[in-house]
Amino acid sequence: MNDFGLLNPAWAGTRAAELTSDAAFGQAMLDVEAAWCRAQIRFGTAPESIANAVDAASKIADYDLAALAEQTPDGANALIPLLSALRAKVAEHDPTAAGYVHRGATSQDIIDSALMLVAARVGEYVVGNVKTTVRELTALADQHAHTVMIGRSLDQHAQPITFGFRVSQWIEALGSAGQHFERTLASLPVQWGGAVGTSTWWVDYFKAQQPESDPMELVNRQRDLLAEELGLGAASVWHANRVPVLQLAQSAFQITAAAAKLANDVLTAVQAEHGELSEPTKAGRGGSSAMPHKHNPVLSIRLKHAAQQASGDLNTLQTGVIANTAERADGGWHTEWAALRNILRTTGAVSEVLAELAGGLEVHADAMRRNLDIHGNYIFLGRISNWLGPIVEAHGGAEPGDGTQLVSSICQEAIAAQDDMAQTLVTKLPAGVVTVSAVEKMLDPAGYTGGAASLVTAVNARYRKWST
Repeated sequence: MNDFGLLNPAWAGTRAAELTSDAAFGQAMLDVEAAWCRAQIRFGTAPESIANAVDAASKIADYDLAALAEQTPDGANALIPLLSALRAKVAEHDPTAAGYVHRGATSQDIIDSALMLVAARVGEYVVGNVKTTVRELTALADQHAHTVMIGRSLDQHAQPITFGFRVSQWIEALGSAGQHFERTLASLPVQWGGAVGTSTWWVDYFKAQQPESDPMELVNRQRDLLAEELGLGAASVWHANRVPVLQLAQSAFQITAAAAKLANDVLTAVQAEHGELSEPTKAGRGGSSAMPHKHNPVLSIRLKHAAQQASGDLNTLQTGVIANTAERADGGWHTEWAALRNILRTTGAVSEVLAELAGGLEVHADAMRRNLDIHGNYIFLGRISNWLGPIVEAHGGAEPGDGTQLVSSICQEAIAAQDDMAQTLVTKLPAGVVTVSAVEKMLDPAGYTGGAASLVTAVNARYRKWST
């Protein structure tokens, strides 16, 4: 039985699904086994003659994944039946070579290293997409650094901001998460320690073959060749230390969480009553089976769905990690595998959706301005009162401490009566306190966005070079 994602639109049909499939993981396990044979050859502990036989047997397409899956429960991991099949295939080409396959290794070495290899492969795809997304968003933020809109706080209209400022917050989250994930990928460790992590088989081997040398030095040098073959980091044994898995999962999840923030903002903005943004369209996307007038924001929906699902997978993985016992956890280790794969798969799909959404997001500045004007001058009440209150007091128009309340009352009366606020203030406040033009300047939302444009410039500067 194959899982094509019929119930999971977050990742169905994406490149990330291919990069994290059972076939991709199976290939990664074969790649680790083949790389270990090459490392032995390079170190002089295996003959060159085994290379062709091992390489010929290391293609996952030659194996029956369904049959391997059926056999997996008998050993509680997929490597055991795959290894048996691999040795048989190697022996078909060269019976002698089969003895060098998996020599001195354990299932955990292969599975942990293979998961790191899958992470490296899908991770490269993720980082590329996140950089594309950030690049698109920096251009969008630049374009709309001065496009005024209403800010929203606790789902209510707040003070004016610019759309570029809102985009800059997406950039900050995605850029920092992408950089963190990229650093995590750069240090993904190979796992190699044998049955309980002490490399006993190889220590005994080197003691017998090279008694004058430090056996662990030789073990580590040969292990480093394996890491080099796989493109992973040379690392000390981490059999019983599951923090590398936790760090990988958490750093991947940060990207998905950052994407959810963007998606939530878009989902609010595309609502018909707001109409501030539109998702990019294509034939067949966003339709409704029952309501032909609808155009559903499916890209943002997929991002939100993905984050909610990934949150559960992260919790599952963390549960596995905290169940870690002794030299190999009885169930905790097993809990990590699917959860980690799901997080990597979901993050990969999220990165793909993000790149498309960021590249085609449509901005409706007229709707942003319309929504900003809903409350009229009421949103400027605090600004006007805080500005004029002390001035009124200085001119003797109010007792110390009462100026702000006086100005606020005059403004509210003007709003209630639908009178011109600037003219009303000039009329009711002492002569010379304020002019109509000065009040009108304070009522211009373009001048009430604080340092929004400067913040856009600063954020873009932080991530532009990285994203290109």
